[in-house]
Amino acid sequence: MVYIAILGVIVLIAGNAFSDSTRFRIRTQNMLKANEVATAAASMFVEDISQTGAKSYKTAGDINTPDKFETSSLVYMDPDGSVPDSSSFSIVRRNNGDSLTVRRVRFDSNGEYEAVEEVSWFKRRNSIYRSCKTLDIKTGVTAPDECPTENMPEVEIVSGVDSFIVVPARPVVVGDAGVSAAVKSIVLPEVNSGASEYPFKLLPRFTGATSTGPQYFALASNPTDGGVSQELSGFKTNYIAGSHSENASGKKVGQVFVGRANTGLTAVNGDDWKTFCSKVTLDSTAEYEISFKIPYSKDNSRLFCAGRDHASVGFRTATGDKIAGLEDFLFYPPVSKLEPALRAFRFRPPNSVKNACLAFSFASYAPDGGGRITINDLFLKKIESSNYNFDDKTYDPATTDKQNVKAFQLRIVVTVGGETGEILQVAPMPSNGPED
Repeated sequence: MVYIAILGVIVLIAGNAFSDSTRFRIRTQNMLKANEVATAAASMFVEDISQTGAKSYKTAGDINTPDKFETSSLVYMDPDGSVPDSSSFSIVRRNNGDSLTVRRVRFDSNGEYEAVEEVSWFKRRNSIYRSCKTLDIKTGVTAPDECPTENMPEVEIVSGVDSFIVVPARPVVVGDAGVSAAVKSIVLPEVNSGASEYPFKLLPRFTGATSTGPQYFALASNPTDGGVSQELSGFKTNYIAGSHSENASGKKVGQVFVGRANTGLTAVNGDDWKTFCSKVTLDSTAEYEISFKIPYSKDNSRLFCAGRDHASVGFRTATGDKIAGLEDFLFYPPVSKLEPALRAFRFRPPNSVKNACLAFSFASYAPDGGGRITINDLFLKKIESSNYNFDDKTYDPATTDKQNVKAFQLRIVVTVGGETGEILQVAPMPSNGPED
């Protein structure tokens, strides 16, 4: 009887251990299955959504017409509305799960236009569904069964879904009730909100002759009080005609600093550039663009020789020193009226900088220096769409800001056998927006 009792205890303990082991194994399998299902659904979502806004396609020309790139306006949600929506997505918030609709061009195997698709992901009850509709299709092409022109099929992607939440990325610059993101992104020129023009003034730096280091000489700028266009003249050359050589010491440099226009500062003194240059803060978390136009000028500016003569734009301190980590951008005046006038340079500061001034520098080594260089439509801008974050889970972009959204964050929670699996996935969509 003692033996039977001991054996019973052993069997009971072994049975409980086996039962616990079985339950643990089943729970583990369900947890792994839930995560596997959530991960697979998220991967499909990212692959599907990453093409949001794909729009540009090549059309073949003929002997008289060259190949060109075109865009279908159907890719945009509402480009002609009273408040234009040039994005390619819409989100509907619901208590039981979000709904996301995106548009994109479908290309054929040659990269040419085939159709415009509208794809939707949404949660209904405890399942995630996907549907696809063809909005427009190339003549002679048949819409595929999975993406017809009408009677869209709804395909169940995954069941047992507790949560399906889509969060748009918040761009680095967003608009508000009175000012759009495009206007708020302008760092220079300094303007009042609501301005329709963006004038600036170029302030010359000059020191006179020096025994060592560069000689900064005064360039003339016109109009004298600034404007949306500034013409620079009075350039000096570093070429020595008598010896047919270059000036080796005390090089002559024309340098102008960007300041505020319409201040009444028409007669510029030697240190006015230090006082009146527009001082800006550059954030290391943002991307910036310097852009301006240089129209063709039929004068000695056409003698500019890249690699020998020097023209650059960059940042200086209020005392004229270069800023560590911020290199100048080289450019050249157009030598033909067929050249595009726009010059644009993008950069990201390695460190945040305060009180930086934007300056243009010129040095000529041509025998016949001089000429005139005109700077039009000068801007320093933050790139609205270059950076984004998901800190604001309730972010609902304004219509004018949707075009700057470049990613979604997806959260899926799936339950299998009472065990949950959760996946948090980012889906970049760089083509969303009118110009990308």
